[in-house]
Amino acid sequence: MKTTDFDNLVEKITKKVMERLAEIEQNKIQSHCLLGTNQKWLTREDMDYLHKVSRNKENDLVVVTELSFENLANTLNFNPQNELEQTIVQTIKEGNEFVIIKDGRTYLSLVTAGRYALKKTILDFETQLYRYGGTFISLAELKQSVSDRKTVPPYEALKHKKYLTVKDLTDRINDCQNTVELSDQTSITDYAKEYIREKKINISWTNEK
Repeated sequence: MKTTDFDNLVEKITKKVMERLAEIEQNKIQSHCLLGTNQKWLTREDMDYLHKVSRNKENDLVVVTELSFENLANTLNFNPQNELEQTIVQTIKEGNEFVIIKDGRTYLSLVTAGRYALKKTILDFETQLYRYGGTFISLAELKQSVSDRKTVPPYEALKHKKYLTVKDLTDRINDCQNTVELSDQTSITDYAKEYIREKKINISWTNEK
């Protein structure tokens, strides 16, 4: 086989592999129940972050990337007309948290240029959605939070805890970090000790006296 033919073959295989990896990545993101037409705004890393900071870690997180005024009204009247609205209503009924990307709200022009009564209605709707478990976050806020998570040691806040639980560790899990600095006054629960052994996490004790 000529060198050029071999190089072309390698290039084709590489392209196919990269396409497949991208497809797998997208499927992973989809498994979190990503709704709306702006799904490509979010990466797997973004979704992982949102899931880790959410209250309902046992379930797939619902993230809405596009929301119209009609979606808002139908959802809050519990009269869903499409899959997106049905999913949000079901999530509310189950008492689970969901995330709305602020940039995907198509009714923003109504808030800035609409009549006062309409603005108030929209703000009341959003407040009600928040009370039902909706969290509003902009892309800029999300990207900044993901970036901060990379630079700030995830276990930094554990230094001065009186009791260390499994939840404290899993909420800040980072495969790249395997050392936790704790005060010698900290008590570790039995489950946390098991988790530390399982994940091979090192404990660095500091003297608080």
